[in-house]
Amino acid sequence: MFELLIKGVPVQRGPLGEHISYVASVTFGDITRLLNDGHLYIPNILELPDFAQRKLNMTRVKAIARYILDTYEDGTTFFPPICINVQPSPTYRDGNIYLPYHSVSLRLTDGQHRCYGIRQAFEDIQEQGSEYVNMVARLEIGVLIYAGLNLEDERQAFRDQNLLVQRPSVSLSHTFDRRSPTVLIAKELLKRVPHFRNNVEMVENGLGKHNPKLLTLATLVRATQYMFPNFKSKEDLEQLVDWAATFWKTAASNLPQDPWQIKSKQERAAQRQESLAVSAVLFQALGMLAHDLYQEGVPAENFFQWLTRLQEIDWQRNNQLWQERGVTQIGAQGEAIISNTKTTVSACHRLLREFIGIAPLSGLI
Repeated sequence: MFELLIKGVPVQRGPLGEHISYVASVTFGDITRLLNDGHLYIPNILELPDFAQRKLNMTRVKAIARYILDTYEDGTTFFPPICINVQPSPTYRDGNIYLPYHSVSLRLTDGQHRCYGIRQAFEDIQEQGSEYVNMVARLEIGVLIYAGLNLEDERQAFRDQNLLVQRPSVSLSHTFDRRSPTVLIAKELLKRVPHFRNNVEMVENGLGKHNPKLLTLATLVRATQYMFPNFKSKEDLEQLVDWAATFWKTAASNLPQDPWQIKSKQERAAQRQESLAVSAVLFQALGMLAHDLYQEGVPAENFFQWLTRLQEIDWQRNNQLWQERGVTQIGAQGEAIISNTKTTVSACHRLLREFIGIAPLSGLI
């Protein structure tokens, strides 16, 4: 009988030793083969009675495949383990888990996008005729093997595994990221633009009333993405960082009343209520404006003459101009509110273009 043999370690789940799982690993090649042979079953079809997974998202699959292809060569492909429910319970002896290949049921309870992403990466590299096919096939992913869960327990396992996991904030993800070129540019700007120092929140997504920082790293990275859209290469980063740093220094110095000044929590909260010059929407719109200047080929030494008109804008939230241009809306209490949406950022960008004298797109302001 053909068996799949996996080296593993037993793990006791319940206090009485009645419930055993196994910690093991399988290769990317095994994952691909098991999926292709139909031996790794993923219960993600709502109409079937054994439904116990979410619907597959192909966008995530492609993103994971791209991640694998971008990271496997330098050994920085970091995946949490997948989880498989084995029916019936496997045979375990001498450090090995024995699975009868053609009769065992391997039901994935967590990690379907990782598995499909692994297969997609494997197929992509095979199509390229790459010499690294065998290298990818030998990569391993951890697997937690549940022994003989019934359907209700399997569904509970899926729920617990996913509900109890908390994604890191976007800012913290960027703080730890050393791959993305736009993130690398943004983090270098933190060093080169004096106005950003001690003013950028590196961990949290938002800025509550008790946070004295001016903007989040997530906002700065988003503004950098607007500045250099579709930029994916790490080449020539130094030149772009120099250009971007000069832009931000010039823009910051032309915002009236020095919004970059370090403030107390109370002062910053009051400032956010009064001025749009400290809003995430403005910083992103400035990133778009920088892209306009970059596309126009404006050299860094000419930034001041372009951006000096920022001083003429009335940045007060209650300025009627912001409402007329769709940047702010009037709330239930009659106060001017601003939402951090693409629509609002675009509206603010159009207004900035007009003020500094860049020709409007398609004749629209």
